[in-house]
Amino acid sequence: MKIENQIYEIKKISFFYMKIEATETNLTVDDVPEDELWDVGEFKNYKVKLINGSGKAEIVEFEDFKKEKKL
Repeated sequence: MKIENQIYEIKKISFFYMKIEATETNLTVDDVPEDELWDVGEFKNYKVKLINGSGKAEIVEFEDFKKEKKL
């Protein structure tokens, strides 16, 4: 999953609860095949939990994310 230029690896996904948990990687867009990348915007109805390199987690509310990034 791609958020701006950062690549996250999806660790858990629940289609029933509409939740995704993803961990930050050191990969770039060039490191990952295009068909394996999804922009976070494609998950606008999901609760997204992002875990950064230090292990801290952040829940992303899509509408707030859009406003912050001016999407």
